[in-house]
Amino acid sequence: MFGLIFVLLALLTTTLEARNSNFAFVENFHPGLNDISRRNYTSWCSCSNDLIDTIGESECHCEGQNLLAIPKNLHNVTRLSIANANIKEIVQKGLNRYSISLRDVILTNLKEFNYIEPYVFRDVINLRTIYISYSPKLEQISAEAFYHSSKSFKMLKIMNSGLKEVPNMKYLSNCDILSQVDFEGNFITEIHENSIRIKTEELNLDNNFITTVQRAAFNGSAIGKLSLKGNRKLSNLDPHAFEGILNIRELDLSNTAIHSLSTKGLDTLEILRIQNTHTLKQIPSVYNFKSLEKAFLTHSFHCCAFKFPNLHDPISHKQHLEFLEGLKFDCRVKRKAENKINETDLTADFLESPDKHFDYFENLGIDPDNDIDRDGFFMSSPVDLAQQNEVMCGKINIFTRNVQCHPKSDALNPCEDVMGKTLWLRVSVWIVVSLAVIGNSAVLVVLLTKRAELTVPEFLMCNLAFADLCMGIYLMLLGFMDLYSMNEYFNYAYDWQYGIGCKTAGFLTVFAVHLSIFTLTTITIERWFAITKAVFLNKRLRHRKAIYIMICGWLYSIAIALMPLFGVSNYSSTSICLPMEAKDLADIIYLTVLMLLSGLGFFIIVICYVQIYFNLGDKGISQQNTNREMLVAKKMALLVFTNFACWAPITFFGVFALVGHSLIDVRKAKILLVFFYPLNSCANPYLYAILTSQYRRDAILLLSKFGFCSQRVQEYRNYYRPPNNSVALNVMSGSLSSSQKKYSDDRRNLQKLINGGS
Repeated sequence: MFGLIFVLLALLTTTLEARNSNFAFVENFHPGLNDISRRNYTSWCSCSNDLIDTIGESECHCEGQNLLAIPKNLHNVTRLSIANANIKEIVQKGLNRYSISLRDVILTNLKEFNYIEPYVFRDVINLRTIYISYSPKLEQISAEAFYHSSKSFKMLKIMNSGLKEVPNMKYLSNCDILSQVDFEGNFITEIHENSIRIKTEELNLDNNFITTVQRAAFNGSAIGKLSLKGNRKLSNLDPHAFEGILNIRELDLSNTAIHSLSTKGLDTLEILRIQNTHTLKQIPSVYNFKSLEKAFLTHSFHCCAFKFPNLHDPISHKQHLEFLEGLKFDCRVKRKAENKINETDLTADFLESPDKHFDYFENLGIDPDNDIDRDGFFMSSPVDLAQQNEVMCGKINIFTRNVQCHPKSDALNPCEDVMGKTLWLRVSVWIVVSLAVIGNSAVLVVLLTKRAELTVPEFLMCNLAFADLCMGIYLMLLGFMDLYSMNEYFNYAYDWQYGIGCKTAGFLTVFAVHLSIFTLTTITIERWFAITKAVFLNKRLRHRKAIYIMICGWLYSIAIALMPLFGVSNYSSTSICLPMEAKDLADIIYLTVLMLLSGLGFFIIVICYVQIYFNLGDKGISQQNTNREMLVAKKMALLVFTNFACWAPITFFGVFALVGHSLIDVRKAKILLVFFYPLNSCANPYLYAILTSQYRRDAILLLSKFGFCSQRVQEYRNYYRPPNNSVALNVMSGSLSSSQKKYSDDRRNLQKLINGGS
């Protein structure tokens, strides 16, 4: 008797010790005593009671390469976690021992795991969670694998594994609403028609390889939040993809490649996320979203479309107004029939739509930023007319809902056309375009059709004229886009800013600015050397050297202009296509270099012209040439001013981008863009060529070939003499004194400066 009692006490003690110890004794496993000794064994299990997050539950965690099946000798385990094991499959009998106690099954990092037997969870009556992750060989799961009788099941997560298709979850649809179904990070490529039928608060299909979502893919499902973000190859989203889905409140299509979005099936949608999806050209009209409250989009111009629905989708806007007019008529008829009010008491402007903003609350005295109770009439989208009559024609509580859209329009991307909203700016840009294109084209035509070989200054002038012509073409592209998209730019913003148009315009303007500055600097240095170092005739800039210099200038300008096309800043951040984005270190360095190089060219020009002016003054030009000297000074001042006016906006835009906040908004920046940024391109052909006597002579000679200005050409042939011709003859005859020679040199240098180096 005593022996039997002793044996029973020993067994009871052993059981209690096993249940309360940190390491359970598992069949074919070593219990170990601590972390150090645990490493000496290839398989082990650790069990603990009273989990922090769930009182009264226990967890057993097992690991080991020798672990080939579900352990069978764990006691009353609530949460079973297995990791880093060589388990290949889960069979039904493996969980029978835990059919009553087991609630959570967690399997992680099982490299060989590839199969779940049908009905394996059928007898686990309290099953709550199935969590499987990092099992690359698990490619398919049968529908019967999820067959079970548990009413407490809430969560299914199969993440970062090898699934190639969404499992059939028809048996899970019989459960209560699940809290989460998660298939993130698998290899799912397509969601077929009617392939998903589930009731869950959240369905997560993030970061797969989904390319196609077929028609009615979620038909019959009740899903609170549906997430497809991170499927970067998802481009084929059927217009009826969400048809048949019930009670969806949030949809996430961020980081995908969709080109369009249909609102069919999204009547109950409250939150829409489509961030970092640069392929989406247009957003559906706000009238098509019946319940939308928040939208997180990729482009601010899509939010502008929500703000101006009458311009974004005129047809839907017209239908909406007709719907409201119908409601007004029904209200009049109903009120008249009930003799509640006289028909003449109804205000004529009842429910008038605003001209510019989607805000029906202004005329009703309602604050759209707060949810308040008011007596009145409002409906933001078409609804069932029979139901709406009861609501619209009586005293009701109005809960205003203003769609919060992000990113909001900002200083870089305001909700306006390319050239803003003012007529004078639109007219001005075409005046500037005309001056730049006509002036520089005229310079190129005249100089390139000359019979005589181009001089070095003329060769440099041709390069300058081409650069300035590119600037004129840039403004012309902006002007044409402004006319094409007038009053509805946000409908064309994607194609413009992310298409070939803005890339071409941006390349032209950056190339033009830097080639122009480079050429102006070269011309200025050449003049400085010719005037201040006139005695060194053998060291003047020759054709060959000038060609090499301009090749370097072209390569430099092309390289600078190409960088935004290869990810260093970009031309797509604004409608005016300037590289104003500074998101990372490369962008900041790029913009800084642009400013420094432009500033360096400007200061070289200033220093050279100052030295030229003082050099001429030091040579003692006689009093009779004071007027000519003042003309030179005025011309140099004008040259310096035009260069500064061109350089200053570049610096300003660059600082604007580097600082990262609104020093000035784009509305005001467009004034600089039109009147100062291209000032060099307009002024250079006139200051350096058209207003010089040499150019006028070449132009008249060209026109004479077509029968124009024949008399003027004859006058040139009979009476024209180069400015230094008489001096040259006297020098050749040896009749000039040294002081006369010095005076003639000064006159020749002055004339050279005035004539643009010709």
